[in-house]
Amino acid sequence: MMSQLLNLMGFFALLQTLIPPPLRKYIDQGLRMLWGKLFPGEDPCMEIEVEERVVHGYTTNKLYRQVGVYLGSLRSSLNKQARLRVCRSVEGGPLSFSLHDNESIDDNFEGVQVSWTHSVKEKESPENSHRYSNPTQRSFILRFRKTDRAVILPAYLDHISDAAAAIERKNARRYLYTNNNDSWEETPFNHPSTFDTLALDPGMGERIKADLDAFSKGESFYHRNGRAWKRGYLLYGPPGTGKSSLIVAIANYMQFDIYDLELTKVSNNADLKSLLMQTTRKSVIVIEDIDCSVKLSNRDGADEASEKATDSNTSCKLTLSGLLNFTDGLWSCCGEERIFIFTTNFKERIDLALLRPGRMDMHILLSYCTFQAFKKLARNYLGIQEHPMYLELDEAMRKTSIQFTPAAIAEILISNQDSPDVAIREVLAAFPKDMPNERAGNVDGGKCQLSHNESKQQTFRQTMFVFFQKTKHLR
Repeated sequence: MMSQLLNLMGFFALLQTLIPPPLRKYIDQGLRMLWGKLFPGEDPCMEIEVEERVVHGYTTNKLYRQVGVYLGSLRSSLNKQARLRVCRSVEGGPLSFSLHDNESIDDNFEGVQVSWTHSVKEKESPENSHRYSNPTQRSFILRFRKTDRAVILPAYLDHISDAAAAIERKNARRYLYTNNNDSWEETPFNHPSTFDTLALDPGMGERIKADLDAFSKGESFYHRNGRAWKRGYLLYGPPGTGKSSLIVAIANYMQFDIYDLELTKVSNNADLKSLLMQTTRKSVIVIEDIDCSVKLSNRDGADEASEKATDSNTSCKLTLSGLLNFTDGLWSCCGEERIFIFTTNFKERIDLALLRPGRMDMHILLSYCTFQAFKKLARNYLGIQEHPMYLELDEAMRKTSIQFTPAAIAEILISNQDSPDVAIREVLAAFPKDMPNERAGNVDGGKCQLSHNESKQQTFRQTMFVFFQKTKHLR
């Protein structure tokens, strides 16, 4: 009899993928009842119940929510269900699926087959119970073989928590925060910029993403080496080279909120510290145009007297010392897993103490448009991979001293997005052949560094060129 029973159970286990879940539920119950009668107290399976509420029903069980989110992501198993619940929590957000009451679903972890049942039943209500208490008791019941206990506990439940957290972070609405005096104001944030839409030089996007990946997985590494879990990036280069777009791409890639810190609205070091304490984990803290947003006392000899005068009353003024402590001082570790990003058009204007590793760990130069960056712009705006005029354009861009930012080139492509030939001819016309590239100077990452006046002249030429291109039909 024992042999026949085991064969019968093996047969039904083999047909699990073919039997509809409702019918399988009754078969499982029948087998358990038969096993219990033949071998009292020898159920080969064990059950774990994850209740919706704990501590007499007054506290929400976080694991219950995580199990629901996780099971809603098992699309292959959900497709076998006869009934499902579906909802959309925010306008334009993704659809969320969930099990119906008392329905079951299967899952597989490390080769172990498990089943979940969404149990919903009415509570036994004593006469003295509060009339406003929830009469329904909800829970998820996990069932698996006792021999697989070492595989399931606690690894499977930890896997569910991690997977649910990733799903919630991906689907959650993110926000852009701006400071107003000593508090933050939030705005829903849904910017489409990604690394695929940026006109970066070959390899730059991959290097940045590799650094971000190492940071996101590096909590134990940072703590083991006595460092706060944070990362700093300096984005520098001429206006219109994509610094703000790169910030958004980083935030979208990491699925972080953005805190846009406007230093002109910060009165003193105490307010700056208060704003830092209000930021959350998984956030990007941005200070754009740090070299010209406020006048901070430098730490060189010329400003030494001024710094001594302000050090005695730092709570009444925003100082460089306060900003340094903000990025890498004692308070910077209060709230980890954050990214600091500073931007500037002129790196040489920033105090060296702010640029050192530990504050700005990675310096990223965003310069004028190269031919490879242009090809990416043409792919995004014109939908083309190659063009007969590319060889001529590549030669023209290498031999001329005239340079254009990606923003200026993008404007030409946008104006001619329906005619790739016209767009490329106009870009080609922007690089005259009679102006050889004889520029010499300091090179950083293969890009020529322009002085302040040269940069202003380049920007003016680009602006006028785009203006004449856009108004030629009026002339």
